[in-house]
Amino acid sequence: MLDIKTQSVEGLLALTSIKGVGPVLAERIASKAPLLRDLVGEDAHRILRSVPSAVAEMISQPQEVQKAIDRAESILEEAEKRQVQVVSVFDEQYPQRLKMIPDRPSLLYIKGQLLQSGRDVACIGTREPSRFGEQVTRRIVAQLVSSDWTIVSGLAIGIDTLSHRSAIESGGRTVAVMAGGLDSIYPRQNTRLAEEIVETGGALISEQPFGVPPARGNLVKRDRLQSGLSVATFVMQTDIQGGSMHTVRFTLQQRRMLFAPVPAGSHAAEPKSRGLIALTAQTGSWLADALMAEGDYRDLLLSKFSHSPVAISLNNRDDYALMLDMLQIEYSKGINRADSVTKGGLL
Repeated sequence: MLDIKTQSVEGLLALTSIKGVGPVLAERIASKAPLLRDLVGEDAHRILRSVPSAVAEMISQPQEVQKAIDRAESILEEAEKRQVQVVSVFDEQYPQRLKMIPDRPSLLYIKGQLLQSGRDVACIGTREPSRFGEQVTRRIVAQLVSSDWTIVSGLAIGIDTLSHRSAIESGGRTVAVMAGGLDSIYPRQNTRLAEEIVETGGALISEQPFGVPPARGNLVKRDRLQSGLSVATFVMQTDIQGGSMHTVRFTLQQRRMLFAPVPAGSHAAEPKSRGLIALTAQTGSWLADALMAEGDYRDLLLSKFSHSPVAISLNNRDDYALMLDMLQIEYSKGINRADSVTKGGLL
């Protein structure tokens, strides 16, 4: 039973089932120990010497590793019943663009079809959009779908729901990144929408195992996956302190493009558009102070965007052609970067 490859789905599930072993540590262990058996063999001390002592002591016990394997098998059995695929970061099916972020999950749970084309863009925004937010979401999503882009969002009410729905109505694909396990849908009123996403060739994905609720912290963690999967993020509408600003932060830190429509006239005065004004008209230095950004994020805003806005402005429909050109160029660059990851650049 211990002759299980650590880089396999079952192996990583077992490793992350051990208390104290997260995705990063699991990957590190898997890179040093080909089989779970190696963790309890004569070379275990050498393999685990960079692991916290309490964790190393637990891993080195055969009975603890066996318990972890039993838990992994139980998860895989449930996944099969729920028609959910579990993918390891070492698998070819793992999204190449997501591999490039430093805090990638070691495992993904996928229900439906997650294509490997890499033509994905995140569309996010407030849970309470105004008429402006609704209009620009429908228009931009329709343009993106017409150029064969998959729409990534988070299944929340508001802009997320509208983005998924608009993608389906436009004949496109959409992917919902969930904050909890795929054994339940949150929010519950989007249960039918989640089914439609899968039925129309899209997917539901999560890094969380079954039974994990969409707690607040998991909602923020989910945001990094939306941008991490995507060539660019589109912020359709947000207040300056909205939850969408988490995805903005991840987008910029992951060096992905950020787009935002520019509200004009009475739309610019709406509270839910203040974030759009900040992203398209204010400098990164101003935004750093407004958001009270700290650490590396503040440094990024003050250095790269000290005299310019962080988002690419979409003033009207005339900008859509240039938007699509920019996405295509960045997509082409990303293919080359993803190839370097596959060939060992980051793994």
